[in-house]
Amino acid sequence: MLTEKQTQKFYWLKYEISSIQALILNSPGIDHFAFCYFFPETDQPTKPLQLIAYGYMAPSNQYSSYFDRLEIYNNSALDLSGPIILSNNIISLADILLLINNPDANGDKPDYLVFVPDVNRGHIFYNVKRFKRIDTGDVELIYDDETPIVTNPSPPATIN
Repeated sequence: MLTEKQTQKFYWLKYEISSIQALILNSPGIDHFAFCYFFPETDQPTKPLQLIAYGYMAPSNQYSSYFDRLEIYNNSALDLSGPIILSNNIISLADILLLINNPDANGDKPDYLVFVPDVNRGHIFYNVKRFKRIDTGDVELIYDDETPIVTNPSPPATIN
């Protein structure tokens, strides 16, 4: 008898630059962003997991009391079956600043970031893309060095 495997959708998630800047301002001493999974109250059968962003201050080993919830982006999702490991994901403040402050070849800076889920050795992590709003629709901004910036699941914090 064949049984259907259970799956979970990991949505692409949007993080507004204005919200990122507010979290930085409200998290003195921040050196990392920590992303924790959030399961909202819902009646949707897709069980939409989202992320909550906190500032992390390593020297004092503290998380900010200020946080943001990332929004689902365009209903795009990665549908996975287990086994998968849901660890917190981290990204350095330096990488966030690189993403939000470095202009593309046209001198444009992003209006928001999109976190695109992926999996490596069973751990969920996110590729981070930059987008700008324009009259004809949003466009992805490519950084010059083409090195993708990704979150790092922690533990083990050694995947990427």
